[in-house]
Amino acid sequence: MVTNLPAEAKAKWIKYMDAKTTEEKIKALQDFLSAVPKHKGTENLVYWAKRRLAELKEEAQLERRKSSSVGRGLQFFIEKEGAGQVVMIGDNQLKNELMRKLTNVKNDPEELPVPGMMKYLDVQIQLVNTPPLIFEARSLIGRILGLAKNADELLIVVRDKTMFDNIKAYLDSNGVTLRKPKGKIVIDRARQGNTGIRIVPMGKLVNTTEDEIRRYLESFGIKNALVKIFGEVTLDDVEREVFQTTIYKPSVTVTLEEFSDPDTIVVKWKDLEKLKESIFRALDVIRVYTKEPGSKPSGEPLVVKRGSTVIDVARKLHNEFAEQFKYAKIWGKSAKFPGQKVGADHILDDGDIVEIHT
Repeated sequence: MVTNLPAEAKAKWIKYMDAKTTEEKIKALQDFLSAVPKHKGTENLVYWAKRRLAELKEEAQLERRKSSSVGRGLQFFIEKEGAGQVVMIGDNQLKNELMRKLTNVKNDPEELPVPGMMKYLDVQIQLVNTPPLIFEARSLIGRILGLAKNADELLIVVRDKTMFDNIKAYLDSNGVTLRKPKGKIVIDRARQGNTGIRIVPMGKLVNTTEDEIRRYLESFGIKNALVKIFGEVTLDDVEREVFQTTIYKPSVTVTLEEFSDPDTIVVKWKDLEKLKESIFRALDVIRVYTKEPGSKPSGEPLVVKRGSTVIDVARKLHNEFAEQFKYAKIWGKSAKFPGQKVGADHILDDGDIVEIHT
């Protein structure tokens, strides 16, 4: 059931969403909590907000320690690179061995995570090997959990089903679910121009309408956005996307003892080629090749999330391309014919070639 919040609380939530620094987010979230009425209908939201506030305070403390140290110091956060960031958790010995096989990185993490790049097809995927997962070490596991929440995908390395179930239960109790929802909603508030809320249905709405979704988003002060609908989506799903109380993470699980689970892709330990393919597929990305008028397409793809539009690609190339965008020409699966002229909201497919005109 959609949480019924007063206008003041909704306005304060938007301020939290727009906050840039950790300190700004802490202040905005504290203000939001003070404006939320405390009753049974808001229990879960208040619980999540308090837990998120505690995480932010720990992040702020780490940032202060880092800034007071000499030079860059030791960093737990890993900046994303490549087609996506895949964070490895699970059995320490097995994931260290797997990291060496997939990336040739031989350094084993002790206190800090270790990144490496895995090549699949014509893209590079970043793997991040985390320190040993010790459930008693609250500070360490909190940081690993932060890496998991920020990742594009999880690679869970286990010996058997029992180990997997323990990790899955811990993630679930901390707001990270491996269970893929029936639908997904993407709200792009960075849409160019004052053009209102446009909804692009690539699935179906359940017990709600496009007008109801618009009114709900407008009640938060969101007046201009591109909203993409995938699968079956309810108004509750829209609220979960706005508040992000539960984060879904696609996952691939590597195991010594074979088992099955409906919420993850399970791959046998020695099947490396299937593992690489599964990691790429679970990222749910597409490869887009750009070209200039009269030139050949680029040799290296631009990797974007499935469901991305032409303006998403323009924005990723350079903000000026998005700001001065006129139209684009498309070759590939999403085009009705080669060189089709399309607008900013045209949704792309894997392997498409895009020529942007400004």
